[in-house]
Amino acid sequence: MFWLNAKSRMKAKREITPAGFAPSGKRSNVCWGVLPALALCFSTVGWSQVARGFPGHHHPQLQLPAAVPLANLAAADAQAGASYRFVTINVPGTTNAGASSINDDGLVTGNYADSDSNEHGFVWKDGVLRKVEYPGALYTYLWAVNNQGVAIAYYGDGTTNHTVLYSVGSGTWTPLPDIPGYSDNEGYGLNDDGFAVGNAYEINTTVYPSVTTSVAWIWNPNTRMYSFFAVPGSAQYSTAPNGINNKGQVAGWYADSSGIYHGYIKEYGTYTTIDFPGASYTFPDGLSNTGVLQGQILTAAPTYAAEGFTGTSGGVFAVVDYPGPFMTSLVGINDQGDVCGEYWEDANPNVGFAFVAFRTGPGPEP
Repeated sequence: MFWLNAKSRMKAKREITPAGFAPSGKRSNVCWGVLPALALCFSTVGWSQVARGFPGHHHPQLQLPAAVPLANLAAADAQAGASYRFVTINVPGTTNAGASSINDDGLVTGNYADSDSNEHGFVWKDGVLRKVEYPGALYTYLWAVNNQGVAIAYYGDGTTNHTVLYSVGSGTWTPLPDIPGYSDNEGYGLNDDGFAVGNAYEINTTVYPSVTTSVAWIWNPNTRMYSFFAVPGSAQYSTAPNGINNKGQVAGWYADSSGIYHGYIKEYGTYTTIDFPGASYTFPDGLSNTGVLQGQILTAAPTYAAEGFTGTSGGVFAVVDYPGPFMTSLVGINDQGDVCGEYWEDANPNVGFAFVAFRTGPGPEP
């Protein structure tokens, strides 16, 4: 999420990769909202930076099909906006920050870019913010935080990435083992029982920025072993697991053979495809223990409308946008239906603001 410099292998300069190429991390060193970046990338093939929140390397340089834009976005925005109390999270020293998770106690994790465009984590609760970084790392990304106050994260030195768990209360770090054969190990989702999800990938450094291989993984803390999966029918290496709840349901997205992105829920061996009605692309970023998804949607030309959304596997959806600004990305949700993410006031993907939205009215129920 955010830009990195050349010392970090210029990950920010990886273009959104074509379907069939491995996802090289959820949002490693890209901007928060998948959507602002995509809207810009589509019109500029040579665009070399992607927006935070949108895992750029998960996604292809899409050739958008002709499609009818969402006709009811304005009405949906007004209705959804009235159901939340929005709070901007001020992160001193940066103009580019995004919130990535919120637990049932209102504890928020997130990431921000420093003056050298390196990423660091933060935690926030009730207006109090603390910056977080793995000791000695060039960059640190904090992702999902569970109800025990443990967050999943990864850190890197510009050559390799490593998944770790971070205890917000004690400030201690616990590593997960790297997956053999992969230099980049990135964890994104974590439930209350310690089960986690993420991606591991390897980059072809001679044909930059190709990703030569990738796996989507689930970590079992009881056996201390990984299992691997791909959504049936998905393009090779396109499966992105972003969240896991206490029921063991995994949410994320994948590309089909045409390069169109869909959401999914994996429950053991059963997969449910998630498509927001009327949207050209659907990108779930996680789900609560009650089974409510959150993420981002994108419509096709000419509007390229980027919106946050909540939804269920039963097809109940709502648009959730920060009131007024240009684009919104939802990246976290808790069991009360509170959400968090990032918003942009204009088309500049380098200036984004972290926020949390506390639910005050009706929304999707499982």
